[in-house]
Amino acid sequence: MVNVIINPTSSKLKKINCDTTPSTTLSAIIDAYAKKNNVSDPNRIKFSYVFNDKPDSKSKGKKVTLKNYLTLEENGLDFSKNPTINVYAKDVGPQIGWRLVYFIEYLGPMIIHSLFYYLYYSPRQMNFTQLAAFNITLLHYLKREYETLFIHSFSADTMPLAYLFRNSGHYWIFNGLFIAFSIYAPQYKYTNNTSTKFWSFIHHVENRSLDELKWYIGAMIIFEICNLYSHILLRRLRSDGSREHKIPYGFAFKFVSFPNYFFESLSWAVFALMVNNWSGYLFFVVGTGTMMMWAKQKHAKYKKTFGDKYPKNRKAMFPFFF
Repeated sequence: MVNVIINPTSSKLKKINCDTTPSTTLSAIIDAYAKKNNVSDPNRIKFSYVFNDKPDSKSKGKKVTLKNYLTLEENGLDFSKNPTINVYAKDVGPQIGWRLVYFIEYLGPMIIHSLFYYLYYSPRQMNFTQLAAFNITLLHYLKREYETLFIHSFSADTMPLAYLFRNSGHYWIFNGLFIAFSIYAPQYKYTNNTSTKFWSFIHHVENRSLDELKWYIGAMIIFEICNLYSHILLRRLRSDGSREHKIPYGFAFKFVSFPNYFFESLSWAVFALMVNNWSGYLFFVVGTGTMMMWAKQKHAKYKKTFGDKYPKNRKAMFPFFF
């Protein structure tokens, strides 16, 4: 047996001595600790530990959040030198499941686009490009919802509820509100109307022929399928139910660590070119920039975690140069 002293950093939590074993999962300890403190949702409780015995570690002297799904030993807590270890408990506030977060994020644009398409504007007054844009957008987010419910695997169970609005803003505002308001307006009101140059710019949508649209839609479908397949390959890495990170191989993973981001970016680039509206280009730039930032951070984490085992020539998001 070993002893874990749980020191609260939140005023409503209690200090408790816990007799346990190194092979006990942290989630089991947190469940018991939450019950002792009358906290209904154990996901609100996060444990951290100060690693002072690792001179080469960047985390030395800092509180590192421990992973709930790992055992104490797997979290790096070494009881060989001292059978008693101090950890710190914090109530991080109301939580929401990651799967529900993604579901809400992707549901927003579907609702907003539908409201603008059917209620604020009229489908009978739209050209073929606008019709294609609406349908391809719905298909994109239906795919996203399918991935959320049946494919994605999450390392963490929950996130702070307060972050939901921040996370949803990108999709609800940039893709939902900006694009839906801009591209579904009746084009006859603004074509060759010099008195409304500003609104002509805001609502301009390229009037593509059906032959042109076939190429744009075909390219988007290919990139969406490639994105979906990348997610499926990532899901297979955790087919055994584990949550630890593993090195993905095959398909476009041969060139980049995050082909799902790469194909997502290409898909929205095609969409922006198809509609040729400022809102499409803005969403592409903001989305691609955000994914590049995520890819860079996660790529660095891959290389730090796996060292020489990680493919050296593999880039973060764009083959051969980034």
